[in-house]
Parts: sequence; structure tokens; C-alpha cells
Amino acid sequence: HSRSLDIKSIIADPNFVADEDTEIYGKSFCFTGALDRMLRKDACQIVVNMGGSLTSGVTKKTDYLVLGSTDYCKTIKDGKTSKQKKAEQLQKAGSDIMVITEDVFYQMIEE
Repeated sequence: HSRSLDIKSIIADPNFVADEDTEIYGKSFCFTGALDRMLRKDACQIVVNMGGSLTSGVTKKTDYLVLGSTDYCKTIKDGKTSKQKKAEQLQKAGSDIMVITEDVFYQMIEE
């Protein structure tokens, strides 16, 4: 279940014209947990098609951390993934990273 997704293998669909006015264009996204409405690979493809980029881990360059469900994972303490904890540390240090729910992500891609 924890097969690693190679985000470098995801390239923008040449038939898709990215709209520079979306919240996704030019922003960096990281995903944690399992998405309910689509596969993570598909969500990543949408981000790339819309002119965003992907990070496999949370860094100072990450703009958004999308929180999926963590119910399946027994190793998570306090209901937070290591990526979520890292994002919170960066926020405390002054980073602009935003932690958003899966639903907020879907609203962003549907605009």
C-alpha cells in the first residue's frame, strides 16, 4: 500500500494549457496520506498539468501540503504524518507553507 510514487515521472500533458491565474500555477505541492476521491498519481498529474510542481517531501520550497486520510496507517502518532509535523515546524519558523485538506485541494483544481 505504501508504494512510492516517482513524482519525477509525472510530466505535463502537452494538450493541456495551464491557466496562470489559478492558485496552483507556479506553486509546489506535497501530498501526505491517502486521497479519498482519486489516486495520488492522478492528483499529482493534475497539479503538473495546471502548471504546479511536486515535492516528495516537505521543504521550505513547498507551498501546499495536501492532507489525505491517515486512518489506514497504524504508525502515525497524534493523527499527524511526519510531513504534517515538518510543515508545522516550517510554519513556526516563518515559512509560508499552507496545510490544506483534500477538499480544499479539489476546490482549487475545480476553479
